Amino acid sequence: MGQQPLGKPDVPLVDHLRDVLLLGDHIARRLGLEKRLRMQALLACALHDIGKATRSFQEYMQAARALEEAKARGATDRDLQNLQSSVNKKKKAAYPHALASLPLVLIAERHLAKENGWEPHRLSATGAVLTHHSPLGPELYQGYSVPDLDHPALFQAIEAVWALLEQVGIGPLPPARQLLHHPLIKLSPSAILRQTLADLDQGRSTSLLGLLQQQPVEEFAQVKTVLHLADWLASAKRQDVSVFFLSGGGRRIADYVSPFRLRQFQRQAGETGDDVLWLRAPTGTGKTEALLLWAGDTERLLYLLPTQATVNAMWQRLKKVYGEEEVGLAHGRASYMLRQEADQDSLDARLFGSVFARPVTVATLDQYILAHLHGRHWEERRTLARQATIVVDEVHTYEPYTLGLLLAALEREQPARLAVASATLPTSLLQLFPKGKLIDAEPELWQRARHRLKLHDSPLDSCVDEVVAAARDGQRVLVVANTVRQAQELYRIIKSELGPSDVHLLHSRFTFRDRQRKERQAESPAPGTVFIATQVVEVSLDISYDVLFTEVAPMDALVQRMGRVNRRGDRPPAPVHLFCQPSEGAQHIYGRHVLERSLQLVRALPSIPTDAELVEATHQLYQWVTATVEWQKDLQAGRDTLREVQSVQGCYTIDLSDPEMRQRFTARRGHITVEVLPCIFRDEAYAFKDSGEGWRLPELLVPVPIYWFRQQPSAFTPLKDLGCYQTTLPYDPELGLCPPDGESEASFALLD
Repeated sequence: MGQQPLGKPDVPLVDHLRDVLLLGDHIARRLGLEKRLRMQALLACALHDIGKATRSFQEYMQAARALEEAKARGATDRDLQNLQSSVNKKKKAAYPHALASLPLVLIAERHLAKENGWEPHRLSATGAVLTHHSPLGPELYQGYSVPDLDHPALFQAIEAVWALLEQVGIGPLPPARQLLHHPLIKLSPSAILRQTLADLDQGRSTSLLGLLQQQPVEEFAQVKTVLHLADWLASAKRQDVSVFFLSGGGRRIADYVSPFRLRQFQRQAGETGDDVLWLRAPTGTGKTEALLLWAGDTERLLYLLPTQATVNAMWQRLKKVYGEEEVGLAHGRASYMLRQEADQDSLDARLFGSVFARPVTVATLDQYILAHLHGRHWEERRTLARQATIVVDEVHTYEPYTLGLLLAALEREQPARLAVASATLPTSLLQLFPKGKLIDAEPELWQRARHRLKLHDSPLDSCVDEVVAAARDGQRVLVVANTVRQAQELYRIIKSELGPSDVHLLHSRFTFRDRQRKERQAESPAPGTVFIATQVVEVSLDISYDVLFTEVAPMDALVQRMGRVNRRGDRPPAPVHLFCQPSEGAQHIYGRHVLERSLQLVRALPSIPTDAELVEATHQLYQWVTATVEWQKDLQAGRDTLREVQSVQGCYTIDLSDPEMRQRFTARRGHITVEVLPCIFRDEAYAFKDSGEGWRLPELLVPVPIYWFRQQPSAFTPLKDLGCYQTTLPYDPELGLCPPDGESEASFALLD
């Protein structure tokens, strides 16, 4: 019979395949896969690693086992180094097991198709197995020879797997001996592809990869999702698929809100059974609780927000509602945040969160859209999102191109339930979404008057004397500029008047570490503090200051900025100084006509406006803006981009790690950035790497516009061993990264 092949250094191959198959059966049933897709998914689970039964891969497994045993018995460092070297060498020489599995799963899937009467070119199981370690693309596994599928125990392994498949109702299957003597087994991958295409008479495809690309996208995604989730669970030695599904969500949110008296709109949200909800409620009145009450007993909740900071805050908040283990995090720095919080690298937390597999996932909208643009792990994200209750909060913050992408995604794959929410939810935006039940906060909640407006027919630069006077009077002062350059200049001037300890600056061009420090400073200011910021304060920070000085901006942005002073309305109306002469950068960002229209609306407001009057002014701006040719053109461009990508890609995955590819397929037009390492942090970055703390590298990175690379290429150098670019542009922990020489105020405004 021979030695049993290993699936992992400490797990026999058949044991691993059994675990994945049984978990996959539970997952497929919970996701509601129809019979044929369930059969294909379980075939993929049963055979995804069968290609590990090659001589070369088993030599690698035996070397890995020897290393683990040596560690357990306390071998010397020299012996461990030698064993590790052997493992690395044999791993490099091992035939890719997913590719070695190809002929076996292909033969079996085609046999099942023939026996069960489905179309022979439906090859989702083959596609899932071939790509369970690498995204599907035109260059996958090129140039390999015939796999060495001659392990003495391979026959017994297949027979054992066949018995397991029959137990879960998958069949009829080809006899194991027949499978191993099939002509395809002795062919190279390229010959297998040619023979399969000839057999299927697929003249429109030039390769099997092309045929896999043309599989029905939803079917391929569902089959691969079942395989991946089951494989990840089995590898983590977890046997319960309930980790992917929320139980008792309605009870948990009810317990969470029980100490509070529910408002009328919150009760309405919890009582409605509508699958689409439109919710509008002022800041600080319990909008989030209303949304969670509406979600109730959903098995899967995906909560989408505009920024990493808002996502991080909501992640912490929902963990208190649903529990630490139930809530996942998904955004560009999620791995860092999880590692920072847990002080360990948890595969469950990092991976399950990133693919929306946690019962509750809090994510940036970009993560949802990039799934529909076929970024990495799009299959799991799209499959699980279709099964979810999705909340799109702060929907007013998105530019039309992003909204177009979102709307196209929702139209093509509507989730189980959908809520669209905002404190300033314009009717003109609502009408773009699937028709839902509108719940508005009760009228008295909109009658708060939190601000006293004072308009200045001058640029923001003229605010310095009043800012200094307010700070010296003990007030906590917020200053909001429209460009990084203007914010930096104001910081220099005001700091020279008040001293460095009382003046703080925040914008997007700080390292992540410095930005976190500054956000903490902003959240608990002492009397006399001046906080100077850009648009990052509009959504990202939960702060409340005493007085605001701001440059003119679109009406909705102004309302958000005003919400950062006297936030809860528990004090007399706070002074809001609006400087009505826009800078060149402000006009470049927002457009001169939008600023002029916003000023008209502001001038029509009373000096102490209610929240209702501010929201109505925002609605008027949106009604005007959304009717413009430019806005409609950008909205349509977003819709068209998503449809084009999905049409061209089929089942392929786009490599969004390529900056140029990101520039074309991005969730936000005009915000294409690349993270770079200021050269002053180079030594610290390598120290992280050398000490095994490479996960901390994001602390030292700064996002910059991609066009800076073209404008001053000599300032950027790739550091391949760190996986990032280094920049020689000057960096100051209090000012942030400075722009390239010759950068104009207008172009400098493109990143907040």
